Amino acid sequence: MKERRRSWQETTLGEYLRQIEEDMMKASGGGDPVVSQWSYIVGDVMKDDVSLESIDEGSMTVRCTHPAFANYFRMHQNEVLSRLEERFPDYDIRNVKVLT
Repeated sequence: MKERRRSWQETTLGEYLRQIEEDMMKASGGGDPVVSQWSYIVGDVMKDDVSLESIDEGSMTVRCTHPAFANYFRMHQNEVLSRLEERFPDYDIRNVKVLT
């Protein structure tokens, strides 16, 4: 039996899923390790409504889905910064900008 040759490269579903995951990581924080710990850092109440925009040289920017979550984040900002310091002491975040 003659072997068929394909003109395209076969790719498994797993390879596609890994590529999608990598693309999503880059889009949501560049693969920053903070992104993988975000649920712990902000807690269960805020994890789906507060997202990390950026972290650089002592400052962090977060985006909230609604002004109510922005207020809630501000009320719990010290807790968030404590958890961030616990997991990532080298970041030394001093300023937080909250966007809605």
